[in-house]
Amino acid sequence: MNLRAKLLVLPFLSLLLLTGCWNYRELNNLALALAIGIDKVPDRDTYRYSFQIVNAREIAGGKTGQVVPVVVYSSEGQTLLEAARKASKKVPRRLNVQHVRILIIGEETAKKGIESLFDFMERDAEPRLPTKVFIAKNTDAKSILETLTPIESIPANAILGKSKTSERFLAENFESGIDDVIRGLLIKGGGPVISGVEISGPQNLGSNKSVLERVDVPAQLIVNSLALFKEGRLSGWVNHKDARGISWINKKIHNTIVSLDCEDKKDAIAIEVLSSKIKTEAKFRGGQPVVHIRIRDVSTVGEVICPSIDPSKSEVIRKLEQQVNARIKEEVEGSVRKAQAMKTDVLGFGDAINRTNPKAWKRMEGNWGTLFSTCEFDVHVESKIQRTGKITKPYLYELKKEK
Repeated sequence: MNLRAKLLVLPFLSLLLLTGCWNYRELNNLALALAIGIDKVPDRDTYRYSFQIVNAREIAGGKTGQVVPVVVYSSEGQTLLEAARKASKKVPRRLNVQHVRILIIGEETAKKGIESLFDFMERDAEPRLPTKVFIAKNTDAKSILETLTPIESIPANAILGKSKTSERFLAENFESGIDDVIRGLLIKGGGPVISGVEISGPQNLGSNKSVLERVDVPAQLIVNSLALFKEGRLSGWVNHKDARGISWINKKIHNTIVSLDCEDKKDAIAIEVLSSKIKTEAKFRGGQPVVHIRIRDVSTVGEVICPSIDPSKSEVIRKLEQQVNARIKEEVEGSVRKAQAMKTDVLGFGDAINRTNPKAWKRMEGNWGTLFSTCEFDVHVESKIQRTGKITKPYLYELKKEK
């Protein structure tokens, strides 16, 4: 074939690559699910899958408030794919899970085991592995999905927004994607850490549209607590300071508040942690591993309602730094003991030992779930308070001097 013939054939061959969207789907033929809930059906060996689907007429129609912004459909099946197909009997459009933002697992289901729940999410092309996972605390996943939320009309977006805000500014919980959970399930002697979401108030009111018309919302969704897992099963919950201690060790602290006592006033000083660095390493003493946790943080004085101290003085700042060190150390040690009591290494101690001595880790990894509960550790904290805010002389301190 001469050059001229080749040049004539080339454009026709290029047309084969321009066949268009052979598997296109019209948007008005799809039901977009933004959240999935999974519950084990009592007395039956099946799962109930609930899909929170956007009500497109409410979102795009321009007249908000006429109908609820989401609809929840449920179906049963041995697998998520089977349940999605069975949902076609109820949903008037093709169910699309490509935009799912959160996956919620009921607490009772989590206690029985979650190992088999993620195969579809990892195997299929539509679901996304960064989809965030939550555990429904003290309730089932379906009830969470049915609870309406103010401000954010779509509950899935509200849960995700609360989770991001809480992680960023309080650090008593942190987000876990499907990929994070799968990696956690593979940890020897441990498991994933997943944030909880619960309903504050009467559950039966949460799905009533009237809650959106009240100033004081009677039933709210709250992102609260961390669920600790071992061998794919929910071992227990940690809250408040214990949960923040887990966040410290897992390098999830972005910003938080450490409260300090001042004389006879409890939590009278608020220190805002601006950044932190955590290093976990293992050493061996007498043939036994000892895990060292080193924390360095930078903070600022956020609030002082104790008139007896003047934060503008360097000696006062040094004293406050020592108090911050002690408080953070107390929290971290408490969270380690909680995890050891549940015999689940959600702290990465096993990884630290493996990095230091792979041969020793090979000998103990098979029994690490038991050995972890007695593993020695120590915590060292170095805090640096860089700023005291805009004021140099607190007016409370000046008032006390005048008296």
